[in-house]
Amino acid sequence: MNYLAHFHLAERVGSDLTGNYLGDFVRGRELANWPPGIEAGIRLHRRIDAFTDAHPEVLEAMRLMSPERRRVAGIIVDVVFDHFLTRHWALFDERPLEVFAQQVYRDLDRHAELMPGGARTRFQHMCEYDWLVSYRDVDVVGRALDAIAARLSRRTALYGAGDEVMQHYDALEARFLAFYPQLLRWVREQDVEV
Repeated sequence: MNYLAHFHLAERVGSDLTGNYLGDFVRGRELANWPPGIEAGIRLHRRIDAFTDAHPEVLEAMRLMSPERRRVAGIIVDVVFDHFLTRHWALFDERPLEVFAQQVYRDLDRHAELMPGGARTRFQHMCEYDWLVSYRDVDVVGRALDAIAARLSRRTALYGAGDEVMQHYDALEARFLAFYPQLLRWVREQDVEV
């Protein structure tokens, strides 16, 4: 899952949002250096990723991608699933998405000084461009995938993946709608440290 889903899931079980954000930035050995709440959030982020990566609906969504994009299919699915979460937000949360996004930005800002440089810069861009809400626009999905590709050390098949998302849009949406309620249930059943 990508940023929005991680924040939504963490918030639903009272887990630290900063820790859940930092799950992709903090390596294993560095984990013990964080305050307990943030460490628990990082751990939850990793458990969510492991559950997601092995789930049959997600694997089916990844198989929709062309062979040249299979190695990056997980990234594509993570980003497009955030898009579908914004599109179907009212099914999963009673608050307007804009209200939730502002709450997340405020919460993360309280701990911004703890973030490593790259995470802090990305957080600033997230706030400035309102990433969590902007994913409603399917064109943003393609731009986000191209931006991720640009950050990677070598050219990847992520470039132009937005076109493939559009080609399989309905099938990807169906996979998301089958998967996300199961993920929400699974997270609620976890023994989450807060």
